Parts: sequence; C-alpha cells; structure tokens
Amino acid sequence: MKSNRFSALPVGRPDFPTGRTSEPASPVRERWPFTARQTELDAFAACLESPATTAVLIHGEAGVGKSRIAEECLSLAARNGHRVERAVATASAATLPLGALAHLLPSDAVSDDAVTAFHAAARTFGLHPGHNDGSQGAGRRAVLLVDDLHLLDSASAVLLGHLLWARAVFLIATVRDGAPPSDAVESIDRSDSTRRIAVHRFTRAQVRNLLRRCLRHPIEHAALETLVSSSRGNALFLYELVSGAVGDGTLALGDGLWHLNGRPGGTKRLSSIIRRRLEGLSGPREDIMELVALCEPVPLASLRSVATDPGDVEWLERHGLIQIHATGRRTYCTLVHPLYGDVLRQRIPPERRRAIYTAQVATLRSHGVRRREDALRLASWQLAAGLPVDPELLMSAAAMARHVRDFPTVLELLSGPSQVSVSDGASAPFGVWLMRGEAYHHTGDWERAEHCLARAQEKAVGDTELLTAVMERTQNLFWGFGDAQRTLEVNTSAGAGIGPGARRVLRINEAGYLMYCGDIRRVLPLLEDAEQVQVPRLRMWGQLQKSLALAYLGRTREAVELSRRVHEEMTDAAGEGGRSDPSAHCSGPAIYRVVALTEAGRPDEARAVGEEAYTGAVGAQAVYLQAWIAAHLGRCELMAGRLERARDWYGEAISLARANNYPRPLVISCAGMAVVHAQAGSAADARAMFETIGRAPADLQQSATFSMELAAAWAAAADGDLTRARRLLTDAARQAGEVGMHAYEGWLLSDVARLGGAAGVHERLSELARISDSPLARARAAAAAAHAAGSARSLRDAADLCRLAGADLLAAETAREASRAAEREGDTRSAAAAAILAGQSLAQCGGARTPALGVGAVRPLTRRESEIAALAAEGLASQEIASRLMVSIRTVDNHLLHAYAKLGIDSRTQLRVALAALAEVNVSPGGSGSSVDSPHRS
Repeated sequence: MKSNRFSALPVGRPDFPTGRTSEPASPVRERWPFTARQTELDAFAACLESPATTAVLIHGEAGVGKSRIAEECLSLAARNGHRVERAVATASAATLPLGALAHLLPSDAVSDDAVTAFHAAARTFGLHPGHNDGSQGAGRRAVLLVDDLHLLDSASAVLLGHLLWARAVFLIATVRDGAPPSDAVESIDRSDSTRRIAVHRFTRAQVRNLLRRCLRHPIEHAALETLVSSSRGNALFLYELVSGAVGDGTLALGDGLWHLNGRPGGTKRLSSIIRRRLEGLSGPREDIMELVALCEPVPLASLRSVATDPGDVEWLERHGLIQIHATGRRTYCTLVHPLYGDVLRQRIPPERRRAIYTAQVATLRSHGVRRREDALRLASWQLAAGLPVDPELLMSAAAMARHVRDFPTVLELLSGPSQVSVSDGASAPFGVWLMRGEAYHHTGDWERAEHCLARAQEKAVGDTELLTAVMERTQNLFWGFGDAQRTLEVNTSAGAGIGPGARRVLRINEAGYLMYCGDIRRVLPLLEDAEQVQVPRLRMWGQLQKSLALAYLGRTREAVELSRRVHEEMTDAAGEGGRSDPSAHCSGPAIYRVVALTEAGRPDEARAVGEEAYTGAVGAQAVYLQAWIAAHLGRCELMAGRLERARDWYGEAISLARANNYPRPLVISCAGMAVVHAQAGSAADARAMFETIGRAPADLQQSATFSMELAAAWAAAADGDLTRARRLLTDAARQAGEVGMHAYEGWLLSDVARLGGAAGVHERLSELARISDSPLARARAAAAAAHAAGSARSLRDAADLCRLAGADLLAAETAREASRAAEREGDTRSAAAAAILAGQSLAQCGGARTPALGVGAVRPLTRRESEIAALAAEGLASQEIASRLMVSIRTVDNHLLHAYAKLGIDSRTQLRVALAALAEVNVSPGGSGSSVDSPHRS
C-alpha cells in the first residue's frame, strides 16, 4: 500500500496525474452552513447599529467568501426590521447608465437629469429629499447590498453616493482586493462614515471545523492537510475540491472518518473558474507560467531564458499569478495557488513538457548541482524528459527523496525499468538495497521490505552498515509482520563476527523487543548502558525503550525527562539538517513522551506534544508514525475520559492502520475504540468493534494484550454483566503485575473499582501509588479507597485529586458518588456541591454513560427555586422575574437566597455555571449497564 502522497509535491518533482476533474455522477451540491465568520458578522452588526456609519465595504481576495458574508449581513439586517435590496455590478451592466440599480428604481428615475433621478430614487427608498435632518434613524434605513462594487457603472456610483450622503440607504458592498481602481470604491471608501471589514482565508482550524460540520464526521488529518494546502483556505476552491472529491469517491467515509484515496481534482466548475483567471496569457508570460507549473520552485535567474522582458514577471506577480520567495542566497518563483498548476499542466502537450524539462536540465547543469535538493530536481527532470540518468545521480536523488520521506519517489528512482543499473540484484550496492527496503517498509510492503533488507544485510561492510541493516530489518519483522520470534532470531544471528561495541548495540536492540513482549523488570537492566552507545540513532533507540519501561514501572518523572531529552536532541538535529535517517524522524520520540506524560497524569502536555508531532508526521508523509501517534493520543484521551476526542484519534489510527496494513496499531486502536463505545453506553458498537480486531498478530505486545482484556471487560459492563467485567479486569491486572507493567495494572484495577469492586482492589492500588511517583496513580488509589469507605468527604477529596491528574471521567464518577453519599448523610449542600463538580467534569467527557454515573436526577432545589434560578441565570432582574411569575420581588429574592445556600454559591454568575453543571449530570446515563443507583451500592 502506498503512503499518503497528497499533501505536497516534493521539490522539483515532475507532476503526476492529479485525479479526475469530472463532475460527480450524482452530485449533492448543498450549500454549506455559514460558519467560522462570526467575528465579521458581529462587526457588521455593530456598524448597522451605529448612526455614524452609512456603508460597510467587505473586501478580500477572490473566492474567500465575501459574497456569502454580505448575504448573511443582509439577512441579519432583515431580521432586525430593515428593508433590504440587492444589486449585482457586472462588467456588462457597467456599459449601461444605472445598469446595476435600474431594477430597483421606478421608470422616472432612469433619466438624464441627475436631480430627477436622485429624487425618484430617494422616494423609492423612503426618504423625502430636503429633509436630511437625521430624523430617519439608523434603525429605519433601507439596506442595499451591492456585490462587486468595483464593477459599478459611473451613473449608479454617483446616484449611490448621493443616497448614502442623504442617509436614504445603508450600503453593504463587496470589493475584490487587487481589482483595478474604481471611482465608486474610492469615493465611498474616503468617507468618514464608511467602515471596512476584511475577509481572510480560512485557517486550518476553521477548515477542520467547517468540514466536520458539513460532512457530519471528522476528517483524517492527512486529508485535511491536503485540502488546506490545495485550497489555501480559499472558501470557493475548498467547496469545489470537497464537492468533486466526495462525488467521485476520492474523499470517502470509512470507519466514521473521511479519508482521501488520491489527490482531489475538484470539479469542472473549479477548472473553469481557474481557466478564466488564466485567460489572456500568451507569449513569454504563458511560457513563464508553464515553466513554473512544471518545475516550481524555479530560481528567478532561470526565468531569464523565457522572459525576454523583465516586466512580464512583474505583471504576473502584480496580477496574483506568481509569487517571489527569497531562500538564503536564492530567489525562487512559485505559483500563487497550487490549483493553477493543475490546470496549466493538463493543457501542456507532451512534446512541450519534454522540451521544458530538457531546457531546465541544461540550465541547472550550467549553474552547477550544488545544493542537496538539486540532485533530486535534476534526476526527476531528466526522467520526465526521457533522458538517460547517471546511476550516481540517481543514488543522490533517491537519498534526497529519502531525506524528505518521499518513499514512493525513492522506489520510482531505484526500482523503475530505466534504473536497471542501480537496481540489478547482481550489482546493486548496500545503499540501494537499504533505501529500497526502508521505502517498502514505510509504504507497508513488508514482504518486499524483508527481501531488500536481507540483501542489504548480506552486502553490509563493517559493523556500522550491518547494524543499520539489522535495525531496519528487525523493525520490519516486528512492527510489520508482528513476528517477535523471527525478530529476535535475526538480531541474535547478526552477532557473530562483530566487535563488542556492536554486540552491545544488538543486546540493547534485543532488550527493546523483549520489553514489548516480556517482563519489564528483567529487561530494564539490559538497557542501563544505552547512553554509552556511540552511534546516535542506536543510542537514542535504546534510551527511548528505557523511558517506556520506566513509564510502565511507575517511574514517570525519569521517563518524562529521558524521553524529553531524546526528543529535543532529535528535533534539534533535524532542524540543523544533520540527520537524513527517515527512521529517526523527530515525530517518533514524541510517542514515548506522550506515553510518559500520560502515565504521569499530565494529559494537557501529552496532547500538546502529540498533536504537534502528528502535524509533523503528516507533513513528512510518515504514515506509520501517524498511526502510532494517533493511537497513543486516543489512549491519552481515553485515560482522561474525554471520549469524543478519544473516538476521533482512535478512528484516525484505525483508518490509517487498515489502509496501510499495520497490524499492531490496529489491534490497540480497535480495542481502545471498543472501550470508548462501551463507556459511551453503546454495547452493540463496543461488541462490533471488539469483533473487528479479527486475527491479531501471533505475538501481541503486552500493552495490546491488556488493551484487549480492557475492551472485553468494558463490553461486558456495557451489556450489564459487571461481575464478569470485574473478573476479566482482575485477571488481566494480575498478569500485568507479574511482568512489571504497573501502569497497566493500576489502570485495570482502577476500572475494577469503578465497576463496583473497590473493596477488593483499593489496597493494591495504594501499594502501586506508593511505588509510583505519578499523581494519576495516587488519584486512582484515593478514588478506590473513597469508594470502598463510602464517605462523602473522602469521595469529594478524591474527585478533586482526579481532576488535578486530568482524569475527568473518574473525577465525575467519584464526585457523583460523593453527591449520593452526602444525600445519605443528610448534607444537601455538600450533595449539591459534589453534583456540580461532577457535572463540570462530565462536560469534558463527550457523552460518557458509565455505570458509576448511575441514573436519577440530582434535585437540590424545589420546583419554584429551580424556576426562579433558571430565569435569574438567563440574566433577568428580580423585578422582571417577579412580573413574569406574578409574585413579589421579595419572594424572588428569598428563593434566590435559598438556592444560593443549597448550591454553595453567592452570585448570579456562579448560578449560571452551577445550573449548567447540574443539567450535565442530570442527563440519564442510560445503557443496559447502568444500575438504578450505582455499582458501588449494588
């Protein structure tokens, strides 16, 4: 399977087919909801209410959504009681006097007499000329929308100016940035009563939220990055790209997640829009655009061969078709928008393409192949031009493609029919076999990767080459095939005939894999000298495994610090350009930091590290790392109890793992997703997800084994069989303790306590808290002990500890039990306070419906107190509430005081927060697993 290649074309790489551009067979071109522009709409509302403002100019580049915002502004004005009208200025209408406004005016307004025209138009909009005394207030002005004001004809512009001066209308107008100067725009813009609202491109976050709302499911991060980079945040381009991709199946829904199967080609309408923007190109200007489309980024000096007049480059830049960038000592030219390149490349004939590439090969050779990326550009252009390529150049080009993690290009350069001289089995050197093996591994072709890496190991000369080949090969065997036995055999057999330093590296490599499947306590001593390894990549590999072992043992402070040091060292090396090893991509160590921070009860930091690393992995096309980072972010959110976020990350990991045949992250992610469904109260979805795991690898990681046991237990709990669930969790926790996986042991036992078994596990959880330095371990122990004791005070204190450790759902469950305990103890105020804490925690949990939350409403207030408190929370004054309920103001105030006392608050602001929290916790958890009260009293 190929990795994601759709986010960007590598430097200088010739274009490949970019997808279909036909219209969808059954298009569903619904208008997208208005979103992400509330700031602009609020700004307009303030202008409309201001008597000092007569016009709002909404400006931005073409396609960013100016017209849509203007329409929403007009709708807002209509809702506020204004009369609204529309006009569209066009180039054709500009040839006629009053061509844009004629449809709004009576017949006598269309006159050569400007005074007559103004009087008729003024009467049309409800103003009596000669009475410009401001009596027609802002609230009664007619609101007129003029789209593309810069195209307005002169007569309409003059008339509109008079109407604005007379305050007969309030103007909403759209203006395209970069449009030719217009008297209408300049005259209105100069007025002190005119306000401007800038409309910018969508940000990445806005695109993500918009697509989730429109497509009704989250979108894969790699697909999101592709759509953001392809559209550049342009609303029109984004709409056409998504519509076309959904229609032709390039953007498809699977596992509850939208993902791309190729580069989105858009629609015929999009191609037509872009072609219109490229109209008028001919001669040298067209030559420049074709050159840049095929070879961008193009050094500015290279344009001299086609640009006979320097003014051509300036003209293209001024008209928004190309842009100039300075990088170091070189100045490059690129297209303003990547979609321009798609359209341009489609219309360049093959012979013309070959001629352009041939000319650029000659130009680059004449300037000298000095920069690292020049080899990739030169080899790619020679292949595209059908020219022979020197094997040494192919090797250099492949190394560059490998450096930027463009593994499909590595395979095209080293495995194509025209590259026999470097790919032939009899003569290919170690470097070719290694790079091909890495590329096959990172694109999910485990069989070919094993063949190539085995040949690389055979051809290795010296300990360094041998160790490099063995490290790559064992990774492929363990993570690709899921074959731990074969992994260890290959590692052991490589030890014959090498020096003691190299054997130590192999011993550390072996310890790392043993740790995943064996007893961590016995493996950790083998990793103690990992810092002494001289080869940086091998040293860091050993240190990362050590950090993982420390995290699982409960020594989270050491784990966090060690993983941080390695991650920062690798990030610094990558930033300096000193590391070209794709397996050492700096996103990889972030996984170990996420694990360590999660186990340390620092989920906010884990999220920040993981999300940054994930974005980096998407940009680097490191699909395997994406799957693992997503899986561990899902685990972080699950442990925090934030089920909606966990569902999104697990869904991403499952989609990537299935598409690319990654068995190990698939098992862990499916198990995690099953737990998410179960804790959300969906027993059927939990069972279905658990069954989709199917045939797991023969050698499961310990973490995968315990994740599957966790999933099986929660599926039983969702079915209402709490006894079986507790038994499964207890057995799995015992196994985790036997192999030193104390972090998993604590997680499993904590869930036993959550499902009503606190009495049997709280002592062991207290022991684990004593040997661990993690606040999360202490919070779990405190919660279990409090559930066993049943004291409202201890439960409330434990809930606070859980919140501090980032365990929101455990905090909600514990606070909910504290509320019940306080009710039993007759302390209604403490019961309400605990219920509010439970609701505040539960609001973060994305629809959790666990047995520990129970059913039944928390009602600390009487019916009348609730009614008055709700109105006060809406902002109504006591007098307004009294008038609405037909009671005295004193009665209202007395009831509010009683409500404050019961809820433990002293202000209306706190009242709003408290009632919202009570509403959250009073939603019945439902699900067959929920008891009438809670599992702690069953």
